[in-house]
Amino acid sequence: MEKKPIFVITHSRSCSTAFERVFMTLRDILSIHHEPFGDAFYFGPEKISHAWQRWPPNKIVKSGKSHYTYDLVLQNVLDSGMDPTKRVFLKDMSYHIIPPSHSPNARPPSLQQHFAPNEAPNPTLLPTSILRSFRFVFLIRKPSSAIPSLHRCFIPPLSSLTDEHTLDPTELGYRELRILFDYLYPPASRSSKVVASDDEPLLIDADDLLADPAAVIHSLCTRLSLPYFPSMLSWPSQDDHDYALSLFQKYAGYHQDALNSTGLRPKPVSQIGQRPQSIEEENKDWELKYGNEAANMIREVVDMCQDDYEYLRQFRMQL
Repeated sequence: MEKKPIFVITHSRSCSTAFERVFMTLRDILSIHHEPFGDAFYFGPEKISHAWQRWPPNKIVKSGKSHYTYDLVLQNVLDSGMDPTKRVFLKDMSYHIIPPSHSPNARPPSLQQHFAPNEAPNPTLLPTSILRSFRFVFLIRKPSSAIPSLHRCFIPPLSSLTDEHTLDPTELGYRELRILFDYLYPPASRSSKVVASDDEPLLIDADDLLADPAAVIHSLCTRLSLPYFPSMLSWPSQDDHDYALSLFQKYAGYHQDALNSTGLRPKPVSQIGQRPQSIEEENKDWELKYGNEAANMIREVVDMCQDDYEYLRQFRMQL
């Protein structure tokens, strides 16, 4: 079986945690890592996020991750790959490994030892040799679904769990996904009509996933040389819940829907965007739900992300 580590890379609120739960059912053959680089990005001594500036003073200490450097996270991931019975599977946000706009030249000191002398730069914080050791799976979702979902995390009742009240436009991830995609698959080397191969881009649109989970997951497993079982789409047991809770609890409030779910089932057409609202209908819907000021903010952020989403979507996996 192919042992190349699988790296699911995504943006905020892409249905990635539900997607991750599918592969948690294979935890007997996969070593699962849930947003590991977020520990260094948010909490460690090399933290890049500015979120700590608005957090309560004790939040970083209470996380238990205040000593997590990027190198420590990387070593934890790589060490888990030493188990001959398991293959590494990690899911993370693109902006955790691709410096956001407020720190474009950041390179964690702890990772310096891994870079070759005069190594050519790549857009991530990781050395190129390590970056290219992963089999990447890109997961995207249309901004008009993802951004309102993210906003919900910053208002009651979820804000009482997330302890966050501000949407940070530097921590969304669409632009960073596009940057990484173009680095791994330069425009001159591919076209929008992708031919299946070991090196093909693997990019999934959440609308496709939610429309037919079985077909998308089955196709992806084939491409990743993973076994597929229909039972992967269900996780009804208490053991399944407890395992998910052990991974998700570090980001309380953000994963409630996925944590409380018992499976991934096809959504009705009306819920997966096959009959899209007009911009005017979206604006009205958001204003009714969140108020005029929030609706205007959501529209601005959605519009900011739309071009990158549309660009990436043309390369989505064909079944």
